[in-house]
Amino acid sequence: MKYHQAARKAATGDAGDDDLWESRDIAAEAGKAKVSYYVHTAPLREEVKRGRLDDPEFLKSLDDAMESAGRNLALDAGRLAESGGRDALAEARENDADVIGWYRKTDADPCGFCAMLASRGAAYSKFMEPDQFHKGCHCQTLPLFRGLEIPTEDASKRDEYLARFKATPGSGRDQVRAFQDAFNAERKERRDEQ
Repeated sequence: MKYHQAARKAATGDAGDDDLWESRDIAAEAGKAKVSYYVHTAPLREEVKRGRLDDPEFLKSLDDAMESAGRNLALDAGRLAESGGRDALAEARENDADVIGWYRKTDADPCGFCAMLASRGAAYSKFMEPDQFHKGCHCQTLPLFRGLEIPTEDASKRDEYLARFKATPGSGRDQVRAFQDAFNAERKERRDEQ
């Protein structure tokens, strides 16, 4: 919410007020975190009841259950935090008359899907749904205010991805699929080298 207000102030000179988020149910968002905790720790609680702390096999099983619970909780915590921020920006985008559209800001190592969306640059919500995110996605849709351009860094990425998209053979869905496949193959190769 603070990001939206700062971006709005930079664009319009006015940070706006907090009534853009009056309908947000913060308690429900906190409830999602509680549910995640109980869902991911339930197997761990059951495992603790099952064995004895002087049994090496039980300890190994308990370690595995704890590792799994920790990994799943961390993934869910990241997803919930990003979803909360994305939801707040979406609500502001829908309720702020000075927002004329949005653009996709990718993370440092985006997948082909996100790069394809970012290549489209400024998109206007009546033509395209902005809130499309896949599991593990760390990209954002950021507001575009009347009278402002996409920030230079993001515009450069958009231009890079658009040039790659245009250089991809094919048309329509075949071109989109080919672009994403090639982009994802390069991404996998980079990650495998690390």
